[in-house]
This record gives sequence, C-alpha cells and structure tokens, in this order.
Amino acid sequence: MTMSPKVIISALLLTSAINVSAYLEKVVYGDDNRVLAQNSENSEYKKWATATAAMISNSDIRFPKEGDKFPDTVTIYDNENLGSEYRLCKEERFRDIINPANCSGFLVEEKGQQYLITAGHCIDSTSSCTDYSWVFGFTSDTASEKYGNRAFLPKENVYKCAEVVEQVLQSGSENDYAVIKLDRVVENVTPLSFRKEGKVDAEAELVVIGHPSGLPTVIDDKGSVRDNDNEFYIVADLDTFGGNSGSAVINASTGEVEGILVRGETDYQYVSQDSENGSCRTVNVCEDGECRGEDVTRITNIELLTGVPGPTYDAPVETNGYERYTPWTDPDHWYGDNYDYYNDYDEYDFLVD
Repeated sequence: MTMSPKVIISALLLTSAINVSAYLEKVVYGDDNRVLAQNSENSEYKKWATATAAMISNSDIRFPKEGDKFPDTVTIYDNENLGSEYRLCKEERFRDIINPANCSGFLVEEKGQQYLITAGHCIDSTSSCTDYSWVFGFTSDTASEKYGNRAFLPKENVYKCAEVVEQVLQSGSENDYAVIKLDRVVENVTPLSFRKEGKVDAEAELVVIGHPSGLPTVIDDKGSVRDNDNEFYIVADLDTFGGNSGSAVINASTGEVEGILVRGETDYQYVSQDSENGSCRTVNVCEDGECRGEDVTRITNIELLTGVPGPTYDAPVETNGYERYTPWTDPDHWYGDNYDYYNDYDEYDFLVD
C-alpha cells in the first residue's frame, strides 16, 4: 500500500523497518456523521470549530511577498485531492477536496496563557515544530478547484510553533499529547474549555472536530464512550481518520474538551471492482461497539492545564535498553510504508521537560 509521506520521521529512530501502515488509521462507526464544518447546522459546534487548527507543512504554504496583488492572503497548495491520494472509489465522500493537513490541534487558555494542544506523535522531532504551521479557519469553502487544488486564507490565520512546552509519547501507558506555544496570541477565537478533574460520563455524547485524512475542518457528532476504565485514555466510537490525530474530543452537553484523538481502527479498505476499473478504496465501516474503537488521551493527563498531576506509569525494566513500538499501540499518522519501529525512549522523549 503506497501513501504520500506527509510527515518527517524523527532522525532519532533506529533503522529497523516494517510495514505498519494498515494499523495506523481510524474508521466510521455505524452511521457516517461527518460534516464539513461550514455545513453544520449546529451553531455551537461551528463555534468550537473556529478554535481548531490544521498542521500543514510550510512547503505547502505560500506566504505573501512584496508586490503581491493580495498581500494579506496565504495560498495553501496540494498536489492531490483526497480521492486521488487514497485511490478512493467514486462514491466515497469528500474525494474531490484537497487534504494537505498532517494533524489537528485546538486552542485552550489557562491562567491567561494560550496553548495549542495536539497529539504527542504529531510533534515527534524539532522539525515538527519548525517546518510546519498551524492554520485556523481552514474550511472547505476556502479551497478552490478552479485554481488548481489551492486554498486561500488570511495570513493572520497562520501561526508558527514557537515552543514545545511539553511532549509525551509513552509506549507502555500509550499516553500521547503535546502542548505548544504559538508565535503570537490567536485573535478573534474563543479558546475551548476543558475538563479539569474526574472522568467523562459513560453516557455522554462526544463531538470530534479536526482534519480527517488531511481534509479541511470536519465535525463528527453522536460519538459515544465505549470504555472509560483506562486511566490514560478513553476508548470511543468516533468517525475519525488519519489527520484527526490531535483533534479535540468534546462533550456535547458540557462543551468541555474531554480529550485528544490519538489512535484507532483502519480507515480504508481495498475493494475489487472489475478488470476495467481495477481496485479502489472505500471507507471502513464498523457497527457501533465493534472493531477496536478510537483512543482519546484524557485532557486531565496534562498537569499544566489542570494544576493536578496526571496518572503515572511504572514502566517495566527493559534488559536491552529499547522498547518495541508495536503496530497495535502505534499512534495514527502518515508514516508511509516503511516505519522504524525501535526507538530509545531516553532520547526519543527529548521534548519532554
């Protein structure tokens, strides 16, 4: 299976490689509740969506230059749309829309300081901070096929990663989050509120907002909690895909962020058509409560936000100095076909305070 690599793998990983791409994705559960943000009929959800951001490579963004006709506009480029990149079947949703995002994130505020929250595996090297920007307001109505798969946004919507305050990516507990400071205050956006203690109600409806498969902002509602027992993460039924990593998972009733989308089931599956049309991919659909579920790092793990230490994990003693980063625990991301699956966690967690 071939995918376009949209992320630079940390140079600290060692050289052994296996094909793990089939394990790194997410899925639709029951009805497909995804909707492009600007098409949502829920005004509250649309407001929450304005506090979410797409992680996009600087190489895919043209910043305005002196003499430009539109000096206040950035252009986002993408060589392929979703359908061509993933070889999606003709009936699949969103196939004609560009998908340049690598991960998702969302804005919060604590004690007067803004932070961008995302998945720890999205910020896996120094280049993840320096070579990518965080784009707010990237919705499908900013994109235009007329101008060759490009999106146009105000330059003030684009922010740089100024500092990685904290990054955690732990194999044993599967704790996975990052806290970032942006290069300036985000204006005209209301940061999301978040849970500071306790656990989500097992009967709560969940809403996830982010960039599935790199698409412009998508809202998925009617999510449900499947397993609420793990200290570090929730298992839920959510219609999420690669690129949703770092998405805010919000309690529909309280409006509070419950956690950060980090892992899940396989996104797409190949189907054979005929000798003329060949094979193509369709969205993988599971019944509610079936397949593996989607993993959501609890927002209460982040002491910086809650003021209370998160859960701790006592790692087993490793005799060889390395931990195997196995496919079934590997967070979802575009790692391509060859991913290095050993790493030295003493070095790998170089962004952790």
